[in-house]
Formats: sequence, structure tokens, C-alpha cells
Amino acid sequence: MKRTGSVVLVVFVALLLAMILGSTALAVPPGTTSAVSGGWTWENNSATVSDGPGGTMVFAGDEFGAWTGSFRGTSYDVFTMTFYPPLETEANPKVLGPAMGDLTATFTGKVGVNRGTMTMYFTIWEPANSYVMSGTWTILSGTKALKHVRGSGTWVSDGVGSNATYAGTITWK
Repeated sequence: MKRTGSVVLVVFVALLLAMILGSTALAVPPGTTSAVSGGWTWENNSATVSDGPGGTMVFAGDEFGAWTGSFRGTSYDVFTMTFYPPLETEANPKVLGPAMGDLTATFTGKVGVNRGTMTMYFTIWEPANSYVMSGTWTILSGTKALKHVRGSGTWVSDGVGSNATYAGTITWK
């Protein structure tokens, strides 16, 4: 009887160590920097249009995003964009002034093997006479296993649909 109890204890300790070491092996060591890239698509949920100063037009709204590649998950995005004259009209549909804005995305999903949420800030730039948007992104904060990730990079849309590619680097603090 004594021997059986010892064997059970040894097996239990071995299993416990395997679980601890196994989960630690999946964690990213602090100071690790990695390249990231992938795709981002979005579907507008709501938007308002208002006249801004100096003949500008301001679009503000929210959307739902989907992420592939290094960031795998979904996001809820809130944006504001200001379009500068000349503005597209029915009489002049091909003339567009430049636009700029910003977007805050609340991402929920995985970065590598780590799951959680993170808040990202985006700048938006659209040159005159173009539908191609581009800009930068920065990770501001995170929760759960994404609490210690920071990073930044660039993104660019295809100018046709509601999709873009992103690239950059992240560092685990």
C-alpha cells in the first residue's frame, strides 16, 4: 500500500510539472520582438455626415472588423474622417480632396498563442483623387495575455472594398 501511494504522488507531481512547464513554453519571453502582418476587413455599422469648418465634411461612425494573419480575431472600431475640398458631388463625381482621420479599434482574439483584448490607435490618410487609404497603427494597451504587448506599424487599403493589409512589429514587455 505504501508503494502505491508513492507512485500516485510521483505521477501527480509529474503531471503537475508538465502542465506548468507546458503552459510556460507557450508564453512569449519578455523583450521578444516579432514582425507581424496580415489582413483586416471591416463592415460599417453606422456613420454620420456633418459639415465641418472651411467647407470640410466630417464622417464619424463605427464598424466591425475581422483580422487574419498575426492578429486573429475581431474588433469594434470607432472612426472620424475629415474630407477637404473639393468634395465629390453628383455634378463633379471624379474630383476628391484629401481626407484624414483616426480610428480606435478594440481587438479581441489572439496574437500568436496569446489571447485577450487590445486597444489600437490608427491614423488615416487618403490622398486627393484616390480611394486608397493608408496610415499607421499603434497598440495602446491590452488585457489578459495581451496585457504586455506593444507595437506599431503601417496599413494600406486596396481602394476598392473595405479591406486592408497591415504590417509592423510587436514587443512583449
